[in-house]
Amino acid sequence: MSGKWQRIAIGLMAAAVCVAQALPAAAEESYAVFDALFLQRDNVSIARPLVLDASGGPAAISTGDLRFSVQPGMRLFYGHVGEESAGWEVGYLGVWGMFADANAANAGTLQAPDPLGTPDGVLNGADFARATYSSSLNSAEANLFFRSCDGGYNRRAGEPWRRCDNYCQGTLDWLVGFRWAGLDESAALAFSPSGNPGAGLYALNTTTNLAGVQLGSRGRMTWDRWAFEGWAKVALAGSAMSQSQSPIYNSIIEFEERPGQSSREGGVGFIGDMNFTAVYRLTDTWGLRMGYNLIWLSGVALAPNQFDFSSPPAGGTQLHGGSSVFLSGANLGLEARW
Repeated sequence: MSGKWQRIAIGLMAAAVCVAQALPAAAEESYAVFDALFLQRDNVSIARPLVLDASGGPAAISTGDLRFSVQPGMRLFYGHVGEESAGWEVGYLGVWGMFADANAANAGTLQAPDPLGTPDGVLNGADFARATYSSSLNSAEANLFFRSCDGGYNRRAGEPWRRCDNYCQGTLDWLVGFRWAGLDESAALAFSPSGNPGAGLYALNTTTNLAGVQLGSRGRMTWDRWAFEGWAKVALAGSAMSQSQSPIYNSIIEFEERPGQSSREGGVGFIGDMNFTAVYRLTDTWGLRMGYNLIWLSGVALAPNQFDFSSPPAGGTQLHGGSSVFLSGANLGLEARW
């Protein structure tokens, strides 16, 4: 190698060393997080009637009437970052017991849409009808990340927050990992026929599994007593959807009006997860967390979309997937960092 190129190589190495020395290393840290979640849910579902009133007027019950109230859930994280600023974490999120229902009453005129709502069918001529919808969501993730640190308080720093006397440090994590989400749902229509002790029931279940690679970033700024944290994560996932429908059976005349059916379908889905949290530091280790969340799932099969009032043999054999679920709401919890 000529002297010219040797000088260039030595200069580049010296510059790299200077840049590396200019980037503060993140301190080694382990952390555990527990958040209680309070989430409102909104579906992108097919608008369709579920119960009709033979006396006329609009649908007695439609899919839009099945609205969830605020639902509780939980989120757990455990992770560690080393002195080399490389870290790992695992996490779990669960929202269970999501439930919605709608009722209708009118003497002897309530029925399912045709052709299942035929005059001699069990889903016809009811005094009372009820639609129910239940759902549960479970999600797990495992991430690797690299952390950069701004060095904390510096009265000569260009960033104004770093010139605050009680500022400790700011960190930024770049994450890559794996994300899975499972959505299990059930829905049912129950009819109580006029003058008949029996009840007509149309029940079904759906399952969706989303799994794929997750990318994201997370930032945190820490003062003496307060810290502010936020993240944005997205996962492009494969989607495996299935639906199963119970037989519609007329117990009065002991006749199966339509047999049970099931179907499966694959597709592409998406998982989006955003959070902003304020942390009040109780001690050097413990902190109280309060924040807000946005969660978006797409490529899922929603139970109310699977109601199919067609006659056999085709009735109940199709799967309507590719729908979306939005959840938003507060989190309240504790964290430990050591």
